[in-house]
Amino acid sequence: MKQLLERRSKISSSDFWSRNIFLLSAFLLIITFSIVSVPAKALELEYYGIESSINDDMTVKTVLTIKFREPVNNSEFMLGYKAFNLTSTSSFDSAKCTLTDEANGSRTACTFSGMTDSKNLLTLTFYTKDGISAFQGKYNFSVNYGISAPINEAFILIKIPRSSSLSEEPANQSYLPSDGKILSDGKYIMVYWQRENLTATDDMRFSVSYAIPSAGAGFSNLFVVSIAGIVIISMIAVAIYVRRGDSLGKTTAEVVASVLNTDEKKVVDILARHGGRSGQKIIVRESDFSKAKVSRLVKNLKERGIVDIEPISGRENRIILKFEKKPESDQKPDQKPERLVDPVIETQADVEEEI
Repeated sequence: MKQLLERRSKISSSDFWSRNIFLLSAFLLIITFSIVSVPAKALELEYYGIESSINDDMTVKTVLTIKFREPVNNSEFMLGYKAFNLTSTSSFDSAKCTLTDEANGSRTACTFSGMTDSKNLLTLTFYTKDGISAFQGKYNFSVNYGISAPINEAFILIKIPRSSSLSEEPANQSYLPSDGKILSDGKYIMVYWQRENLTATDDMRFSVSYAIPSAGAGFSNLFVVSIAGIVIISMIAVAIYVRRGDSLGKTTAEVVASVLNTDEKKVVDILARHGGRSGQKIIVRESDFSKAKVSRLVKNLKERGIVDIEPISGRENRIILKFEKKPESDQKPDQKPERLVDPVIETQADVEEEI
């Protein structure tokens, strides 16, 4: 009997440990699966820049620039409107992004390769027909730019059509939120906002109201446009983008440059080094970009009102920067600046040499 009891005790002990080892293994498997399934890092953005341009056909082109705080392998977020014709560029190896229409807008999903701490910039370009409404000859563009991620610094710019003006008097009643600032490059009117330390729940709704004068508009419309122009010019003179902390002001050039991608900034910096104007061949040579790429970049900058293109001959253009930008330089204070070759003379010499 004693031997039988000892034998049963050993069997029970063995069963106990077998069951517990099984449960422990299952528990460890669940923990392991949970760790793998949950993303290692929550999406956080160092910079979130938006430039929306309203076209004459009532479509809106948006350039979205995102700088990630830490390298990630993918991202996904909702746009509060239906978007189409999505393209993407990045400072890292590759970014593959897709748009999927849903009931409340379009979902953007991206997968990344080669993102690092220093190469972490993504630029998305897309179009939408949503957000514009018309009433009694006035148009209103209203959009929610919210994104479900913390943002360290955000910059939002909305550019109205070339032939239009802000619809209300005074002009600062034409947009919401009311802390926006007005810019103009002489052709387009732009309203911009700056935000810092945003959370995923902060309000990111913006709107701009504008009017397009008709050919039959009388003196009163012309008077309104003239007054609006005076107000805009006055506000541009005092529009300073103030940063928190060090209180450094950003000029109009810096505000516009902040929404350029890396390649566009390189072209603008080359123009700045040549006094704001340069032959297109010089840009090709100093940027190490192909002729086709420089032509495409210059065309995009012209469409956004940042540069002008002036033909020099049938084979060359002069590119003119439309705002003053100090060139970036590594020269020491006691060094004499190098003599800059006249870009027009040098370009003409290149043309004659090729002929």
